[in-house]
Amino acid sequence: MPALLRYPVTPRRPEPNRIGGLEFEDDYQWLERATPEVFAWQAAQDRFAARRLRATPVWSTAIDAVRRFTALRPDHPPERYGRRWFRERVPTGARHPVLEVSDIPTGPGRVLVDPNLLGPTATVALDWQPSPDGWRLAYSLTSPDRLPLFRVLNVNSGETVVDGLPELGTYRVTWLPDSRRFFCVVLDRQQPRRAKGVFLARLAQAGALLDLERQALPPAFPVRRISVSPDGRWALAYGPGRPFYLRDLSACVCWRPFLRGLRGTFRGVIVGDELIAVTDDGAPRGRVVAIPLAGRSEDRSAWRELVPSSNAVLVSITTVGTDLVLSEYVDGATRLRRISPGGEPRGEITLPEPGMVRPASTRAASPISPAGNGCTFAYSSITRAPATYRYDLTTSSLEELTRPQAAVPNVVVHNETARGADDTPIPYKIVTRSDIRDVVPRPLLIGAHGARNLAWLPAYRSAIPAAWVHLGGIYVHAHLRGGGEYGSEWWRAARRRTKHVTFEDLHAIASDLIRQGCTTSDRIGVLGTALGALPAAVAVTRWPELFRACVLDAPVLDLLRCKHDPATMAMVGVELGDPDDPGDAATLHDYSPYHRIRDGVRYPAVLVDCGAADRTCPAWHGRKVAARLQSATTAEYPVLLRVRQHHAETEPADVVLRETEQLAFLMAELGLRATASRGGRESAALPLPRRSS
Repeated sequence: MPALLRYPVTPRRPEPNRIGGLEFEDDYQWLERATPEVFAWQAAQDRFAARRLRATPVWSTAIDAVRRFTALRPDHPPERYGRRWFRERVPTGARHPVLEVSDIPTGPGRVLVDPNLLGPTATVALDWQPSPDGWRLAYSLTSPDRLPLFRVLNVNSGETVVDGLPELGTYRVTWLPDSRRFFCVVLDRQQPRRAKGVFLARLAQAGALLDLERQALPPAFPVRRISVSPDGRWALAYGPGRPFYLRDLSACVCWRPFLRGLRGTFRGVIVGDELIAVTDDGAPRGRVVAIPLAGRSEDRSAWRELVPSSNAVLVSITTVGTDLVLSEYVDGATRLRRISPGGEPRGEITLPEPGMVRPASTRAASPISPAGNGCTFAYSSITRAPATYRYDLTTSSLEELTRPQAAVPNVVVHNETARGADDTPIPYKIVTRSDIRDVVPRPLLIGAHGARNLAWLPAYRSAIPAAWVHLGGIYVHAHLRGGGEYGSEWWRAARRRTKHVTFEDLHAIASDLIRQGCTTSDRIGVLGTALGALPAAVAVTRWPELFRACVLDAPVLDLLRCKHDPATMAMVGVELGDPDDPGDAATLHDYSPYHRIRDGVRYPAVLVDCGAADRTCPAWHGRKVAARLQSATTAEYPVLLRVRQHHAETEPADVVLRETEQLAFLMAELGLRATASRGGRESAALPLPRRSS
């Protein structure tokens, strides 16, 4: 242990293990347990870390920057139903957004549902779905400590016309075009992948519930939602990634299998008697096909291909007016473009800069919401906080409905490419202020994920990247294999027994940045969250000489003993492998950060930030790695452990404190000091990037 840092004392207590055919001793297994001794040790580590973080000379600069760039306002765009606009808004001092209705997309509105009435400290999830004519509203409120509530309101009067359903759970509603019937999927709150039932509800003219028809879908079918055609004839029952059952509402009450025997994902909209869907069937990055509903849906020769596969990754398709709007990923960012129902191109919806258009809500199957002869959506980039926009098909114009709460001016983004260990091009984005001429080498922070087929797009996820760039640092957005931003093959290239590819991609990017002259190994840091913290943790334990600092936010770090946590294994097992399988266990042991740590190595500075009540990424992972690193390292750089009681909370004060500590840690270790703006002038010749010929 370095002499300059007096960490709380951590005893070694070796315990034998046999997992997946591997035998080893674990000195810190006792830190996995929920005992008074462990919690006392954790509290001492937490106090030590908090004092050190807040004593850094950059603390005031960091907290000012985080406050400036924290954006907690909901970015839910207004949604139009009939002539009414529905939207969420957080009142001053409130914990949760209220749902309000208005005749205009912005401006004064009338509150329909206020979750804050359940109490100032209640944790509540609000889900809502207006009828197509905007006259009725189905909504639900769910909370961990109370029974779920489901209601249908008369929007004009605010009167409750339906109060509850026979089944309790999480509700997903799809209205039929007549605005008097709706499908409701009731999901089990304890097992969200399991549906307790699917109902078709019919309302009287005044709104009262007339009857409730339970749908005869197979009990084991994990239904997620119901989709209905605009004319009300067809209904599709979606499971994971695709519709599995079809019902002709004009002819019968039975559901028949749909796309039986076909693999792949199918997500789309019903136009006439066809499902127009984005699918990876025969196209890893996606194509758009029209599939007949009346018959021969399994016969690919009966399909019409509207948009062939290309370098773009196709994500979703939405009916907007007489057009279809296709959402796709190009160069690791969102692109929106219009096509006709026959597939003819009709132009692109130009976005402010490379960024991400995110779904309007958790219930949305598309990132955009149709609104008359246009659509609304929420958009952000790495240095531009979320704002909502409205696009008009008639004029091809984009209107900013709400301004971003924060943005860094004079920013440029360079798309660059490193070479992976197998010579595959690995894209990444360099984000920097354009007004700094003497820019290299500078403190540089890499943000990465590369897991679970999730698209790591350049979105505004926290204040840290924007604050880092604002203060004069370089931020790098790394597109690692294992993510989904370049299609399913990009994901499959780095999962389970080939997961090492993700970590090698991060190494390739860091090496490329140093080779370019953007930074040096003593000024480069890496940041990751949840399973996206794994690449960062592997990088600093496998190549400690390449990095100077690392922040691991809610990490999973012991990939063998995590098998004892069902919530963790639900995530790790699919993506990384089964520790009880000898082949998987050997692979996991090879890169498991906890097991890679060796005595006598100069490790970088590490901040491990955990949530005390996190079930998916439990805090014992952080406890064990912090203890092991503190004992093993010969460097004078700190290894700090923070375990927060409210890590996942979105209270402004909690978010600001957590992100300030992480930013201050990175600034102090990488030597970032605020660089004054040069009058907002753009550099005439940017030295980034520098490539040797």
